[in-house]
Amino acid sequence: MVSVTAPLWVGLLIGAAFSVPASLWGIGNPETIIRTARLVDRLLLGCFLFVTSVGAVLLYGLYALGFSMHFSPRPTYLIGVTLGGLMFGAGAAVCGYFPGTEMIALGEGRRDALAALPGGLLGAAAWTAVYQTDAGRWLVHTADLGDLVATGNIAGIRPMPMFAIAVAYAAAALTLLYYLPRYAGGKHSCFQHLRTTNTPVDSHDRACAEDTAAYLAEGAAVPARPALLSRLASQRVPSATFFARATAMAATFVAALVVLSLFLRQPFGMSTTYSWVVGHLFMPDFDYSRQVFATIGWEPLVVLGVLLGSLFSALFITGRFNAFRPVVPPSWRNRFGPGRARRAAACFAGSFFVIFGARMAGGCTSGHTLSGGIQLAVSAWLFTAALLVGMLLTARVVYGHCTWKLDPAKGER
Repeated sequence: MVSVTAPLWVGLLIGAAFSVPASLWGIGNPETIIRTARLVDRLLLGCFLFVTSVGAVLLYGLYALGFSMHFSPRPTYLIGVTLGGLMFGAGAAVCGYFPGTEMIALGEGRRDALAALPGGLLGAAAWTAVYQTDAGRWLVHTADLGDLVATGNIAGIRPMPMFAIAVAYAAAALTLLYYLPRYAGGKHSCFQHLRTTNTPVDSHDRACAEDTAAYLAEGAAVPARPALLSRLASQRVPSATFFARATAMAATFVAALVVLSLFLRQPFGMSTTYSWVVGHLFMPDFDYSRQVFATIGWEPLVVLGVLLGSLFSALFITGRFNAFRPVVPPSWRNRFGPGRARRAAACFAGSFFVIFGARMAGGCTSGHTLSGGIQLAVSAWLFTAALLVGMLLTARVVYGHCTWKLDPAKGER
């Protein structure tokens, strides 16, 4: 087996490399996640599906060829992972942030992130306190099935069966993406346009793409640079056919990056850093803090890399640096108005539940959905299913049938 254990500082490069395609996709903008929760725009769902399917084939293909991996699927404790995923999804639908996207938003100068970040830290502190109780221990130790992947416990993993399952999963995922339209009610489906990305789109998809480009650019304080990636961010990302070549290349890069992190040292993750910060600053003697201190790897450096990379991207690539202007996401202001106080409270509360749920579940969209999904971990799919249920139900209650358009005067969806 070819084995490598990279130094911690490599995590800084991993985080910075991840932040560029992530910022191009616009996931630092809370409206992107809100629209995902409302099933208006399936870009993020398609990207996650593509990354995990391609990543799984790459991971287990390399493992079968003799490359040693630092496998680390999250434990499958059914109650804690399910409840944590539901809370995570509910909070994300309200605030529009995942743990990692909060850092991207902060790098992009989004004012929402200034309210979301302390909410997340409080959520981490709350879980640290709850873990100290009998109820907290019960949540993470009851119905614990261990470190399961598709063929059983990770300790008894067999390369070829896992590779075969990864190929089957990729085939199913890519078939779904072939037929799945990006926009609700649209006709242009992902990979059907792989060869002809300039295929004319109908008026519905064109209007959706124009609206997407408008909300992604809203509040920008610096002009986008006339470069290839800038054009990609401003023109191709909103396109109804973005799932074709641009997504294929960007998502393959992200998949390779996550696999590289598993080869070099550990899974890609974000939310542990919140507990690490809270533990060092306020709760160093709590059991959960000691557990985090003992197991933490390069996560804080990854988070720092994401922050710096997104700042660079916002200033020099996408031009989406907001300079902390008071921009309220369209879905939110169409439902609740442009008031900043209510929006800040929602960001604080939503981020609280996102981080509390992530720590209860033992991971977030980075550690569970991306890294765990690529490892074909059972806990990853349990968490992701609960996350989607929490997001969809909460979005239906919170936003109802209000329009998501940047300019409501142009009509309802």
